[in-house]
Amino acid sequence: MALAFAERGADVVAAARSRADLEALAREIEAKGRRALVQETDVTELGQLHALADRALAAFGRIDAWVNNAGGFVADPGGMSEWLDVTESGWEAMLRLNLTAQVFGAQAAARAMRASGRGGVILFLSSIDSLYAAPGGEGIYAACKAALNSIVQSMAIELGQYGIRVNALAPAIVETPLTAPWLKTAAERRQRAAFYPLRRVGQPADVAAAAVYFASDEAAWVSGAVLLISGGAVMTSDPYRYLIRVNRDLLEAP
Repeated sequence: MALAFAERGADVVAAARSRADLEALAREIEAKGRRALVQETDVTELGQLHALADRALAAFGRIDAWVNNAGGFVADPGGMSEWLDVTESGWEAMLRLNLTAQVFGAQAAARAMRASGRGGVILFLSSIDSLYAAPGGEGIYAACKAALNSIVQSMAIELGQYGIRVNALAPAIVETPLTAPWLKTAAERRQRAAFYPLRRVGQPADVAAAAVYFASDEAAWVSGAVLLISGGAVMTSDPYRYLIRVNRDLLEAP
């Protein structure tokens, strides 16, 4: 996404926990002729989120788009457990990473956008899990993403008066380092891909293109939207029948 924004002419502020990854990204952005500012940031520390927004303003004078991309899983016991085994500490760690950080990151950006008088775009990363049941250990993650869908709508209403648009992307499985363990072999890749009518897992470019669109003037009247990026997978009236058909396809695949 950072590279896609740079290709469209944006200067980019990149934040993550890994300095080495950030510096490598900055070099790629600068090779495209854009400015890059990097800041080591742990989004679960709200003070670091505020420092990130402050540094972006100090360097560039404004924030035009804020992408809440950080999220995922935690190592805390009970954070990735079935509901009977969820712990208070696991619950709180998951919410802090996948919900609290998103809300207060968006708040920091929205305050800067309101002060500038120019408006802007806030983009959340939701998930296909926000629209489906996610049993077997991803219940808290899915609950956070479902909450983001609601927050997008109420935030869009409250912030629209300042020219701030708020939207979300809800991807299915995208091939990243996080999902690499699920796609190690050709058989695993085929099995995952078979769940999607387009018969492949998502690629980062699929999400990046949607992010750039939502931040562009082409989407100037789009706010409060959650875009499903799922290769055609949608909730059906009979999901079990769909899964049975998909499993049959897998059994019959060469």
